[in-house]
Amino acid sequence: MLKILVLCAANPATNPRPKRMIDLLKANHQVCAMGICASSIEGVETFSYPAYTKRNLLEEIHLYIHSFSKNYAPLIWTKNRLEITKLLQKRAFDLIICHDLVLLPIVLADKKGAKVLFDAREFYPAQNQTNFRWRLLFAKFNDYLCKTYLLQADSVITVSKGLQTLYKKHYGISSKLFYSLPKYHDLPPSPIKPSTIKIIHHGAANPNRKIEKMIEVANFLDGRFELDLMLVNTDTSYMEFLQKKVAKMRHKGKKVAIIPPVAYEEIIPFSACYDMGLYCIPPSTPNLKHALPNKFFEFIQARLAIIITPNPEMSPFIATYKNGFIVDDFRPKQIAHAINALSVEQIQAYKQNSAQAAKILNTQSNQANIDAIIKELFPER
Repeated sequence: MLKILVLCAANPATNPRPKRMIDLLKANHQVCAMGICASSIEGVETFSYPAYTKRNLLEEIHLYIHSFSKNYAPLIWTKNRLEITKLLQKRAFDLIICHDLVLLPIVLADKKGAKVLFDAREFYPAQNQTNFRWRLLFAKFNDYLCKTYLLQADSVITVSKGLQTLYKKHYGISSKLFYSLPKYHDLPPSPIKPSTIKIIHHGAANPNRKIEKMIEVANFLDGRFELDLMLVNTDTSYMEFLQKKVAKMRHKGKKVAIIPPVAYEEIIPFSACYDMGLYCIPPSTPNLKHALPNKFFEFIQARLAIIITPNPEMSPFIATYKNGFIVDDFRPKQIAHAINALSVEQIQAYKQNSAQAAKILNTQSNQANIDAIIKELFPER
C-alpha cells in the first residue's frame, strides 16, 4: 500500500480527472487529496488551499513586470499555494499525482523521496491561446514550465494521442494515454419519443468553443428535435450573449434552451433522459483539435447517439463502436440537415451501440493502466 497525494488546482471532490483518479486508487492505497476549497471525499484525507484572489492594480503591474522580465518565480510561488509547500514539508508520500502544470515546480521542490506522476490533460503552451491577455502574459510562462519541469516528472499521462504527439514533438516527453473515462452506469437506453427527440450538449461556456454555432443548429432542425445546452458559466459576458441569442430564437419558435448545470455526479443520469449528445466545436486551437473530453465518454455512459464534427480523437471511437455519426462540415445548417435525415430506428441503434461501448469505456479500463504505471514506478512493491 502506497501513500499517495492527489494534487490539483480545483476541488478534487468534483473535478472529474482528479476525482476519478482518487476512486481508482483509494481501495488499495492510502490516498490524500489536496485542492482549492477541497470538500470531503469518503475514505480520503483531504487538504485545502484557498483560491487565488483577484489582483489589485499594483499586483497586476507586478504581473506584467515579472512576465516580461521572465522572472517566473512569483507566478509559481503565490501566497495561496504556500499551503501546498507546508503539507509537502510536513508529510511524506510515496507518490504525488499532480494535475496542474503550475503546481509541478512546487511538488518537485519538496517531494522528498516521492515519485511524481504528472497529468498533462491539455497542451499547456496553448492552454488559452485565443485570449490575447493570456498569450501576452502566460504563453511563454507555460512554455518555460514545460521545458524546465516536465522531464523531472517520473511519469506523464495525457488524454489523447494528439496531445501525446505534441508533447513528444515540442518537449521530448513520452507520455501514456489515460482517457477521461467515467465510472460504469448500469442504465438502459431511454426509449425515443418520435415527436420529441432530445439533444444535449454540456460543458463550459468558453468563447473559443463557439457555442453560438451549436445553438444555431436549432434554426435548421425539423420539428421533431429539441436542443438543450447545459452550460457552466466561465465567462459572464459570453454567457449573457448566448442567453440573449437563445431568447431571440425561442421567441421565433425554435426549440433550443440553456439549462442549469447539475452536480458532477448527476451528469450521466441526467443526460440519460436524452436521445443524442452533440459535440460540434471547431478545431481552432491544438487543444480543441485533439480534444477527447469527459463529455464524450459521459455521452456513451448515458446511452446517447453521438453527433460530432470532424475530430481526429473522437472519430475512431465512433467508427469502432458505431454509436453515432460524423458530420463532415462545421456549418450549423449542414449539421442540422444530417440530424434531420436520421430515422428513429437509426438513433435507437446508435443508443444501443453506446450501451455496448459503455461496458468497455469506463473507469475499470483505467484501473489496469494506473496499476501498470504504479508497478513501473515501484517495481519492488
